Amino acid sequence: MSEQTNNIELRSEKVRNIIGQIPSRIVRIGISVIFMVVFLLLVGAYFFKFNRTIDLQTGLYPENNKIHYTIEVPKNKMKHVQTGQKVIISVYDQVHFNTTAQKIDTTLYMNKHHAYYKVQGVITNRKQQVNEFIKAKARIYTGKTNVIDFVLNR
Repeated sequence: MSEQTNNIELRSEKVRNIIGQIPSRIVRIGISVIFMVVFLLLVGAYFFKFNRTIDLQTGLYPENNKIHYTIEVPKNKMKHVQTGQKVIISVYDQVHFNTTAQKIDTTLYMNKHHAYYKVQGVITNRKQQVNEFIKAKARIYTGKTNVIDFVLNR
């Protein structure tokens, strides 16, 4: 064991300096690989597009033999909602109504829980009837977006 210790100590100063340094080529290649991976992730995030949706609660109610709906859209989500966008309303996860956002009320409503705008419309489906107020789930499709836009403009 003392021979091994002596061998290490017998090496010249140049050899000890080389052993103690990280080769600059490896550092450059490592930094380049990390940069390329980050660059490819950003490019992929820009070109990968998906449907942005907003999931909300809605109320269905009958009026004049038609089914009306009112969706309360939170203030921070309203910038993504426009008239004419696709809305799917699900009742008990079994009955689905396809419609569009027909009227957006520009009045900001507030209660002790949150601030919201109202999106209202009429469902023209004659196959189902609603006899009383029903709570349901609504999903508004606000269009395609990429990952970068989604992260920056939540």
